[in-house]
Amino acid sequence: MVSSAEMMAECWVWYGVAMSAVAVRFVSQYMVRKRNFIKDVPVDDFLMFILTFIYTAAIVSLFMYFDIIEHIPLDNNFTLEENYVMGRKLGILNILAETSIQTTLWGNKGCLLLLYNRLTLFGHQAMIWKVVSTYIILAYMAVIIALYGGWCRPFSDYLVLQPGNMECLTWTHYNILQLTLNLSTDLILLIIPVIMISRLRMKIGKKLLLVCLFSLGIFVMLAAILTKVNVFENNVEPVWFLWCVREVSTAMLVGNLALCMPIARTVWFAVFPRTASTHSTTGAKSATSAAGLAAASKRSTATTEATGGTASSEGGELSRWGASPARSSHHDTGLDMETYGKVGLRNTTRRVSVGEESV
Repeated sequence: MVSSAEMMAECWVWYGVAMSAVAVRFVSQYMVRKRNFIKDVPVDDFLMFILTFIYTAAIVSLFMYFDIIEHIPLDNNFTLEENYVMGRKLGILNILAETSIQTTLWGNKGCLLLLYNRLTLFGHQAMIWKVVSTYIILAYMAVIIALYGGWCRPFSDYLVLQPGNMECLTWTHYNILQLTLNLSTDLILLIIPVIMISRLRMKIGKKLLLVCLFSLGIFVMLAAILTKVNVFENNVEPVWFLWCVREVSTAMLVGNLALCMPIARTVWFAVFPRTASTHSTTGAKSATSAAGLAAASKRSTATTEATGGTASSEGGELSRWGASPARSSHHDTGLDMETYGKVGLRNTTRRVSVGEESV
């Protein structure tokens, strides 16, 4: 059995690790955007900034709730007034913690969706993004409505130590609903990047790295399942305290680690400078091949314009198919810029794509 001191220490260790990931995310994004860091801040970065305060509220509320529970005597010989005051304190902290936890969980899902859209992983399948976004918003609303107006009626039973409605103490039906919606949305967010990234034209190693980064949601799902298992096994005592901290902190880590690659690459190249020179050589070769592809496409287009007639239609086919790799290169460059940073693009920023500006 873990002591209360060890549980408190683990709680703040999780908080420190999660907040460090947030700090590294913003430092990495500054390395990418530099002077435009404030001017061109994406919506997902702004949302994550707000979520840091909500996450802090969740951790502090859980800490205060558990601290009060630890100091309640076993005999529970309270007067009516003390019983009333203690019930209101615990009830308010419990509701505040749960609301902050759910908002943090679903807020991180929103950050990932906005990031997928910003990286254009959906491409021309914007309707899928809209459908998934709508489902996640409706799922969050369903959880909050179930918390405040679901099975615990009247709401005032949340604020007493011994409620007349045991659902206000065990939260059984609410936990089943929350777990179902939470796992279903996490599973969708796990499948989307795997499918979309597998269709991109890039090296297999880079694909695997990106898939691993965006598949960290598996750990959030595992933490969510273990949290509910502990709750269902003992739904009266606050055994869920530490698992709630682990779940919400893991969600914060997953929501930020995908954008921590620029600073990670900078540190890696500083420790292993030989890999940096090898990477530069590879980048120069890819830039040369991309430029050659663009030049070939331009020559084929000019030839078909000069010949006209049937050759013009054939040239149109050649031009259309020849432009696809260039557009793919442009798309991959945008993905690299956000996830890897400018270090990885130092020798690929002069790529020319057909019908587009240089990137």
